[in-house]
Amino acid sequence: MSVPPLLQRFVDDELHRSADLISRTCSATLEQLRQPRDHLLTSSERQHYFELVQVLQQQQGVYQKAFVEALRRLVLAEMGPATQAEADSFRMSGLQLMDETRVESDIEISRAIQQIDSAAEWELRELQTFTSTLRGQGHVTAESNPLRPQSFARALWEAGSALPITGVQQSILLRVSATVIGGLLRTAFAAASTRLESQGIEPGIYRTVVIAPGAGRDAPPEMDVTRPGALDGLMRSMPGGGADTGSSPVTGEAKRRALPTTTPALEQALMRVEELLRRMPTGDAAAIAASPPPLRLAHHRAALMATAGETVDRQIIELLSRLFETILSDRSLSTPLQGVIARLQVSALRIALLDPSMLDAYDHPVWQLLDRIVTAASAYPHPYDTRLIALQEFCDKLVQQMSAAPQQDSALYRHSLGRLDAFLADQLRRQRREAEPSVETLMRAEQAEALQRTLAGRLVEQMAHVPASPTLRRFITGTWSHVLTQSVQQHGDQSPQTTGYLKTVDELLWSLKLPDHPKSRQRLLELLPGLLQRLRDGMALVQLPPAEQQAVFDELMKVHSDALRPGARPAPAGGKSDDQLTPEEIVQRMREEEHPEALPEPDPLDGSAFSDSLIDLASMETVPAALMDSAEPGSSADEAKQWVQRMAPGERYRIFLHGAWTCVQLLWRSDQGHFFLFAGELPQQTHSVSLRALERLRAEKLLRPLHEQPLIQRAVDGLLLNLARPVG
Repeated sequence: MSVPPLLQRFVDDELHRSADLISRTCSATLEQLRQPRDHLLTSSERQHYFELVQVLQQQQGVYQKAFVEALRRLVLAEMGPATQAEADSFRMSGLQLMDETRVESDIEISRAIQQIDSAAEWELRELQTFTSTLRGQGHVTAESNPLRPQSFARALWEAGSALPITGVQQSILLRVSATVIGGLLRTAFAAASTRLESQGIEPGIYRTVVIAPGAGRDAPPEMDVTRPGALDGLMRSMPGGGADTGSSPVTGEAKRRALPTTTPALEQALMRVEELLRRMPTGDAAAIAASPPPLRLAHHRAALMATAGETVDRQIIELLSRLFETILSDRSLSTPLQGVIARLQVSALRIALLDPSMLDAYDHPVWQLLDRIVTAASAYPHPYDTRLIALQEFCDKLVQQMSAAPQQDSALYRHSLGRLDAFLADQLRRQRREAEPSVETLMRAEQAEALQRTLAGRLVEQMAHVPASPTLRRFITGTWSHVLTQSVQQHGDQSPQTTGYLKTVDELLWSLKLPDHPKSRQRLLELLPGLLQRLRDGMALVQLPPAEQQAVFDELMKVHSDALRPGARPAPAGGKSDDQLTPEEIVQRMREEEHPEALPEPDPLDGSAFSDSLIDLASMETVPAALMDSAEPGSSADEAKQWVQRMAPGERYRIFLHGAWTCVQLLWRSDQGHFFLFAGELPQQTHSVSLRALERLRAEKLLRPLHEQPLIQRAVDGLLLNLARPVG
């Protein structure tokens, strides 16, 4: 899709101004960091602020350049949908699991987006009226403006990623800079609108505004369409719905009609509209795109109402035509599927005239079929998507066969709904088969996670009475449980590598509580070379960062040096005290130490040998309660857990990943429920997300159903808005 020249020129001009924007943002951010509210900060937080100021002062150029480049890339990506070439070039670069740590960055970005959006809300709305005009739209939409808060927030995050700072510091920088840039963008958006107006651009709000279904902050109270007769009141609110003498809402008597009550004139009018709908192009996407917009029942509303014999029929015609008009105005629906929905208008109207109980609730087969089509299509925003194309072709054939059916009734729609569900289930199975390699990888990951949690639990139990620093405790219960898990998965639980790493646990724990005895110290000297080498091998197996490796070895050197010192004895004349001895001098003194023969030789390993219990993998079924996360009943975390537990394969959701909202479909969840695999917006694209990450996203309201309400509810909300604010 080509970008209108006027819009391209406007965007290029605004991007050219982004260098000055980030320069002023950087200066103001530095001032904010230099003067934090000290009484609200801990000492560690103040240190983060100090370090941020130091880094940002030294690398302002890097930060600003990264922002400008990221903003340009993100804004240009918003200029239009991705191309077919971009979709064909998509390749999986390996499964990347979105765990709790990774989604924390998305949560920070979402908060920054909200901060920017709230700061410049009204100026942004005004700018959207101009960008809609620049795109040649006859209505105002937020999507018309490529300069969106999410692009600025993501650019700020990427700019922070270019600096040598920690993750905590990057989050602090994003929060402060988002607050600053929000105020600057309020001025920038207002100035941009003024420039466009001075160029003679007429804002779209002065021409026409189309309210999308369910949109708008000033929406009237929602009408509950799930209760019987919920649409009766809406029919009476139609223009002229209660004006006729003797008019009344749809009564129980009318709902029990056994035969159609259409007059011959109304039947002829319906047949004429049906014939026009049959002439609409189908199949060829190019022909559909070049054709006029789908025919709407509303275009023939006056003629149909003039031929209706009863007031209730006129009310039904009025309501159905307006509901379909609202549904077809949903811009997320592709043109071919708009045609599919349009061709069902007369059929749905016939059923409503025959059986007004169709207006009782949202779960009538007519509404269910329409809702299923729209929901499935909404998950595929790219027109070239093979899944969307297949869905369009199936629905086109389905509707053609429905139109040719001799009897238009609820049973026909119920049967068609079953056929559509079967098609969608088959489509889901095909996607699941294509994602089998990712599923197998996640299954192995879940097995590894379960094993590691169990091993960590055993290690926690083993260390209950072992003195150790926090660094060594984290290493043994965390890193080394990972080492054992990796070794079991790669080499097996009985392999020499695994048994060697198990032996390392026993020796390491023994060395941390070494008995104060000469033979114990001699035994430690013999164990150390092999122990240290196996520790290095295990660290390499899990690719432990060098800095963390060194921290562990430093701690062990301190512990073992203290353990190797003989018991308290006076320093020789002119010699050093025990605390002043080097490790080499300690070893030399040990060699000179006399060994009491009367004492039995202590066992270098205590009686609770860890290796024996570890090899019996079948016995490791539970994890200590201390390792399990808990949430207080009624908390947002508890509610999020329950919501995620109800997620089912095949369902479609909106989720905030990689700094943006995306539509996904759940393909698979692991047996233990720790890992989830989603189909993405692009063909062959998948997202793997951990349970904890989903719970965090849900708690932050960054994971939602694709549609919070059924189609009929959204259509009613949109219709009420349009009635309250008629198109002018």
